[in-house]
Amino acid sequence: MKGSARLGFALQWGVGPILVAVLAALSGHAGGGGEPASAWTDAAARSEAGRKALEGVPALAIANATWALGSLDAVKKMMRSELDRLPETEGKLRARVFLRFGIVDTNPDGQAAVFNLACASDASICDRLKEAAERETSARYVAPGNQLPLYFFGGHP
Repeated sequence: MKGSARLGFALQWGVGPILVAVLAALSGHAGGGGEPASAWTDAAARSEAGRKALEGVPALAIANATWALGSLDAVKKMMRSELDRLPETEGKLRARVFLRFGIVDTNPDGQAAVFNLACASDASICDRLKEAAERETSARYVAPGNQLPLYFFGGHP
């Protein structure tokens, strides 16, 4: 009985993963169909602005993950690095960073100043600032910043 248990264990944890890896590789190879390096050639064929935008994708993904699940200190550090990374010409992205900072700021005067910076970075956000803030708070899963600040409710200074 002991020998058959060892054989079953070897098949389950030795041969099984190898078989799964081989099947995955074969299905990926068969389903690929196109040129294997197409992602690299697409990146090389982009304009300079397109390549710059592509370089910022990992940083944006980390910023979004930090916003969704990070602590207050992590969010503040992320915002500082995002503002350093983004040029002044990226108004929409900078406005989003300012909006997120205003949401987690606990000082009402500070919130007003930061929301004004968001409007200065992207004028199109000013008319729908509350909706944009609601969208950002719904993307944050931990406090602070997962609820709409008092700034957006009537009667607040």
